[in-house]
Amino acid sequence: MRARTRALIATAAAVALAVVVGLFAAGCGGGGTAYDSVRLGYLLNLTHGPAIIAFDREFKNGLAGLPVEPQSFQTGPEEVSALLSGSLDAAYIGPGPYVMAESRAPGRLVLLAGAVTGGQRLVATPESGIRSVADLAGKNVAVPAHGNTQDLTLRLLLQAAGLRGDDQGGDVGIVPVKNSALGDAIDDGAVAATLAPEPYAAKLEAAGTVVPVADANAQIARWKIPATVLVVTAEFARAEPAATRALVAANAKAVARAQAHPLVVARAFNDLIEEQTSKTIDEPVLLAALKDMTATTTIAPGSMQLMVDAADAAGYLGGPVPPGALVPRSG
Repeated sequence: MRARTRALIATAAAVALAVVVGLFAAGCGGGGTAYDSVRLGYLLNLTHGPAIIAFDREFKNGLAGLPVEPQSFQTGPEEVSALLSGSLDAAYIGPGPYVMAESRAPGRLVLLAGAVTGGQRLVATPESGIRSVADLAGKNVAVPAHGNTQDLTLRLLLQAAGLRGDDQGGDVGIVPVKNSALGDAIDDGAVAATLAPEPYAAKLEAAGTVVPVADANAQIARWKIPATVLVVTAEFARAEPAATRALVAANAKAVARAQAHPLVVARAFNDLIEEQTSKTIDEPVLLAALKDMTATTTIAPGSMQLMVDAADAAGYLGGPVPPGALVPRSG
C-alpha cells in the first residue's frame, strides 16, 4: 500500500509541477482584473458549513466584482489537484492536503484563514471490541483518502499509542473509503472502524452502526486540529488582491454566522446534499455533530505542524514545509 500511495502522490505532484511556468511571489501584490470569476472549491462535509451558507449570502453577490462559482469535491486531495492544475482559484480544504501541496509545489498556495476546528471522530463497530486506540492493532480503519486530514490524524493517534499503519510496517490497515461508501464498507466487514469527518461519524452512530472511541476523540479535541482552512492560489492572490481581501472578509462573516446559528448550517447542508444526492440527514444528527466543532478563523498554534509531522512520518512529503506557510496571511 505504501509504494502505491507514494506512486500516486508522486504522479499527482509531477502533473501539478508540469504546469508551473514560474514561481509566484509568496506575498499578495500586483493588481488588475485577470480573472472573470472566483472558482471556489469545497467538500460535501458539515465541516465546510461556513462555505455552504456563504454561497447564499456572503458570496452571493461576488467578491470585488468577480462572481463566485462553487465547485464541490469528494476529497481534499482532489481539490489540491484542481488548485494546482489551474482549474480552481480558491478552496475550503483540510490542512492535510494543504501541507502536502506546500511540500511538493512550494509557494503555489496561500493559507488565508481557518474556517472550522474539530469535526472529526474515530468510531468503531460495537462487535469489533475497539474501545481505545490500542485496540486498533490488527484492524482495518477507513479514512476518506490517503493524505487527507483524517488519514494524518489517525497516524498521529497510532504513533501516540505505539502503533503504525501497515504501509509503514505496522499492523493497522488504513483503507481509503469515500464518505458516501462508509456504511457499506462497515456492513461488508471491510473495515472495523473509521476516522470520519462530520456528519458521517454522527450519522453512523445515530444508526447504531458504530460507537465512539472515547480516548481517541478526547486526544483529537486536545490537538485542536483544523477541519477546514481557506486557501487561494498564489497566482490568483497576486492578480486579484482586492478579491482576495474580499474573500477573507466574507469568510470571517460566514464563520461568525455559522458559529452563532448552527441550525442555519444544518438546513443549508441538507438542502445541498438533497440537491446533489436526493438524500438528507436527520436534523438532530446534524445539530449533534455541529456541537463537536467550532467555526473559527483562528488556527491553533502548533496544529498545522502536527499535520506536517504526520505527513513526514508517513513519507508523504515532497520537501520541507516552512513555518511561514503554516500561518494565515490576509493575501
